[in-house]
Amino acid sequence: MDDLYVECLVAKKPRASETLIKGVAYGATALFLILGLTSLLFLIGFGVMLFVDFLLLPKLSVEYEYLYVSKTLQIDSIYSKQKRKKTVEYELDKMEIFAREGAWQLDEYKNMQTVNRDFSSGNEGTDTWIMIVHNGQAIDRVRLEPNEELIKVIKTLYPRKVFSEK
Repeated sequence: MDDLYVECLVAKKPRASETLIKGVAYGATALFLILGLTSLLFLIGFGVMLFVDFLLLPKLSVEYEYLYVSKTLQIDSIYSKQKRKKTVEYELDKMEIFAREGAWQLDEYKNMQTVNRDFSSGNEGTDTWIMIVHNGQAIDRVRLEPNEELIKVIKTLYPRKVFSEK
């Protein structure tokens, strides 16, 4: 059971502000290109906007991939479906609780000093779970949207720490 491999992909819902930022950036790039035909200064602005468009804007489109392997949960961020970055890795032996968001078992952790980490899609009405886990010197409160297979594996290994009822 220790050498299982489970993966789950969750696409983060783009916020309206992120969509607006992308539209403004692409519009400004086009404007600087058109005006760059008349002035070198606008051509430099076009170069700067290209830099922003290609290096910074892809970070606005994010997917999270949860990878369970050998009692660890690794969470990667995938930007614009192209660039992968390992975000965090949790040893599940250090997990205190894994429960559906809103479960009464989480009440005792409400006033605990934790670092809040959100790796969910942000969509309303989705089945979100909270994991309280020790991560070095800090305690992380991690918001996830795991699939049924991932929940089943964690529940099999840690039955006293997983609570699926609200």
